[in-house]
Amino acid sequence: MEATAIDHVNVRVPEDELDDYVSFYRDGMGFDLEYYDEYRAGERDFFYVRLGPECIVHVSPRETVPERTGETVNHFAVLVDEPMAEVKARIEAAGVEVLTEAVREGAVGEQPCIYVSDPVGYTVEFKTAA
Repeated sequence: MEATAIDHVNVRVPEDELDDYVSFYRDGMGFDLEYYDEYRAGERDFFYVRLGPECIVHVSPRETVPERTGETVNHFAVLVDEPMAEVKARIEAAGVEVLTEAVREGAVGEQPCIYVSDPVGYTVEFKTAA
């Protein structure tokens, strides 16, 4: 199996620092925000920073976040080139527990995905369009 891309990263951002975060990515770096107005209206609990045609950051504002030691990253998603049944079989053959299996949105739309914990405890989402 080879990864073809990281689909997205989901980060937790302190609500009281959100304006600075948005200002940096949108105004400073020139990236587009998606669903930001819906987030501000209370219709969604996160929004996207669009990094490119197939890459986004899910921004999940929270009242509090863990100490900044890297734990503010919720998970990262890896787009793979195998059908989901093969991905699941590979995960199970490795003796890794599937935490969640679903169809979730990401940089290129909704796709089947499986969440697992890696050996050091980070959650990894494997996504496939196959």
